[in-house]
Amino acid sequence: MNNIKKVISYIFIYGFFRTLYKVFGRMRNIPKVFKFTNKRSTNKLSVGFIGCGQFSFATMSYFMRFSNKFYFEFAYDIDQAAMNSFCEFNNVAKKLETAELINSHFVDIVYIASNHHSHSEYAISALKRGISVYIEKPISVNWEQFYSLGKVISEEHADVYVGYNRPFSSAITELKSHINENSGPFSLSCFVVGHFLGPEHWYRKPEEGTRVCGNLGHWLDLSIHLLYKRSCPAYLDLTISYSNTEQSDDDITVVMTSDLHDLISLTLTSRSEPFEGINESITFHQAGLIADIQDFRRAVFWKGSDKYTKRYYPKDVGHKLAILQPITGVKRNLEEIRLSTALMLEITDMVRSLQTNKRFVIGDQKYKWN
Repeated sequence: MNNIKKVISYIFIYGFFRTLYKVFGRMRNIPKVFKFTNKRSTNKLSVGFIGCGQFSFATMSYFMRFSNKFYFEFAYDIDQAAMNSFCEFNNVAKKLETAELINSHFVDIVYIASNHHSHSEYAISALKRGISVYIEKPISVNWEQFYSLGKVISEEHADVYVGYNRPFSSAITELKSHINENSGPFSLSCFVVGHFLGPEHWYRKPEEGTRVCGNLGHWLDLSIHLLYKRSCPAYLDLTISYSNTEQSDDDITVVMTSDLHDLISLTLTSRSEPFEGINESITFHQAGLIADIQDFRRAVFWKGSDKYTKRYYPKDVGHKLAILQPITGVKRNLEEIRLSTALMLEITDMVRSLQTNKRFVIGDQKYKWN
C-alpha cells in the first residue's frame, strides 16, 4: 500500500513519465514498449556510462533520452545485474566486463555515476585520453584525489562538467537574478531532511568520504555558488554542532560566517526515511530581498514591498540542466567547484576528528590546483 501511495505522490511531484522511470529503476524489469531505440546520429554526442545504479537509470538516462542529443555507446558497472538491466532498457550494445576496457572505447563524453571514491580515478583516465567527462558529485573524496584530478584538469583540454545541480534549478536561477556584486552580505539557511542510511549503506564505508561528501556537499557547493554570484569573501569561519558524536556526519549543523558578514547555516537531519524523498527548506535574506524556497516546488520572493510566488511542476532540483550541460553551452565555473570541493574536504576532516571550529581561507595555496 505504501508503495502505491508513494507512486501517486511522486506523480504529483515529478510528473507521470519521470515517476515511471523511477519505478523502472527500482524494478529493473521493464516492458519492451518503453525501451530506448538509441539511434546513432552525427548530431548526437556518443556517451559512455560508468555506474548503472538508480541515478544513472532514472535520472541521467531519462533527461538524456528525451533530449534526443545523445547516443549511448557503452556502459560499465561492477554490479553485473545493474549493468545488464541498464543496457537492456537503453539498448546499449557494449557492456564492458572490466574497468580497464573503458580505455579501449573512445566516446565524446563519459558520464561517471559510480561510487564516490571511484569518481576521480575514472575522470582522470578519460581526461588523459582527451575524452570529456561529466562527474556526478563529489569529484573527489580526499585530498590526494583532489590534487591528482586538479592537475589533470589543468593540463588536459577536454571539457569537465560536474553534477552539483542546485545552481541549475529554476528557484536558484530566480534568486540569482536579484544578486549582484553590490548586494551586500547575506544570510542563507538550508534545512535538509535526508535519506535515512543504515550502518550497512555504502555511504558509510570509510573510503567514500562520509555524508559530508555524499550529501552535505550539495549545499556547501550552493553556498559557494551564491557567494561567487556576489563576491567571494577572504575567509569563512566554520563551526560544526554534532548531535551524536557516535555518528558525527548525521544530524549536524554547519555554520559559516565570513569577513564580509555573511551568515550561512546548513542542517542535515536524517532521523527517519522521508516518504517523498529528500526535503529542503531554503531561506535567503540580503538587504531588501527575502526568498523562501520550499523543496524546489514552490518559492516566495519579497523584494521590498513587492511579493510574488513561483511554483515548479515537475519539482525542479536542477537535474535536467545539470545533466544536459554538454549540449546547452551553460557550464559550471570550475573555480567554484574547486573551492566548494576544498571546503567539503576540510569539513569532512573536521567531522572525522570531531573538530568544532576552523578558519577556511579562500586564497590558501592548499586549495590550488596549480
